[in-house]
Order: sequence, then structure tokens, then C-alpha cells
Amino acid sequence: MLAIDRRGHGQSDVTERGYTAKQHAADLARVARTERIRSAVVVGHAGGGPATLEFARSYPHLVKAVMLVDTHVSPRTSRGDPGKGPRTGLGGLIDALEGDRGPAAFEAMYRSFFSKHAGPIARHAVAEAKQIPLTVAKAELASMAISIEAIARALTQPVLWVTVANADEDRLPAIFRNVQFGRVVGSRHFPHLEVPEQINALIERFLDTL
Repeated sequence: MLAIDRRGHGQSDVTERGYTAKQHAADLARVARTERIRSAVVVGHAGGGPATLEFARSYPHLVKAVMLVDTHVSPRTSRGDPGKGPRTGLGGLIDALEGDRGPAAFEAMYRSFFSKHAGPIARHAVAEAKQIPLTVAKAELASMAISIEAIARALTQPVLWVTVANADEDRLPAIFRNVQFGRVVGSRHFPHLEVPEQINALIERFLDTL
């Protein structure tokens, strides 16, 4: 298992640009080649979903299967133009990180991602998230305005779609050619931190079906 900090996150370098699904996918491919990894099962969570999908689409020889955890697949999304009326939901989220209240808004957003049962793991995750520069957070949010659905439709690999709420099982099979669904209980947006035993069981069963 290899856990990767995307550029701008964790111990990776903070760059001026490159916060797009395509660049993250290229970064993943470089790591995979350096580590001589082929036929990987790639796991992406939340905002990491687009990069994970792009990696599988652009480098299919490196990816055997894909697991997506509490993320989303959407058509192209408008952020709206600043100063021209109310922004869209995505644009409003980016705007909330502006100015003096930006750090507090970012911290509050991350705290809301955990259930009341999360305990110390939530505090640790929030503390780590606060180290991400807000310029990076805003760039990552802006990059999600692309058509993630178009990327997903191009995938040929099996996909495991894991959620903490009901999945759109009517819509997603029309997007992914081969998709299985899993749902955890007792967690909010970070199930791999809150209920790892459930996530591990889903992964093991998914691998058995490949």
C-alpha cells in the first residue's frame, strides 16, 4: 500500500499551479512508474475523486481497478462570476475561504465532516487539514468545475463506489461500465478514519471479485 500526499498537501511541495485533475493524475503516474507499480487498485476520497478517475482514464495500463469513497460524479459545474449576482454552490464555497474569516470557515467545514463519535482522530485530521494553504484549497475547489462525469464514462476498470449515505444506484450504472456499491454505518465524510474496519472489509471483498 502506498499513500500519496497530493501536491500542496501533507509533506508534498506547495506549488504555484498544477491543482487540476490532469496534473494530479500525471503526478500519480510518475510515482507509480518510479515505484514500478502496475495494475494498481487506486483509492480516491472526496475531492481526490476527479484525480483518481483521471489517473485511471489517462493511464489505464497502470490501474487495475478503482475505489471511490464518499465522492461525487457531476457534469461541468459553473462557479458563477464574482460581482455578477449570487454565485453557485461551488463558487460560494470558494468565496467562503476568502478574507480574514477564511481560516475559520475552512476549519468549521472540516469539523463538520466528522461524526460526534469520531474522537481524537477528528481533531488530528482537522489539525492536519489546517496546514493546507487556503490558496491550495481554493484552487482544488475551482478545479472541480470540470465534467467529472465525462471522465468517469471513459473508464473501463471495475469501480467500487462507497458512501456514508444512499448512493445513486439508478444513475451511476449508466456512467460506470462495471460498478459495485458499498455503504458504511456510524460515520460521516471520512469513513476510512472513523470506521476503517468497514472500509477494509469492503476492499477485501472487492479485491476478491476482480
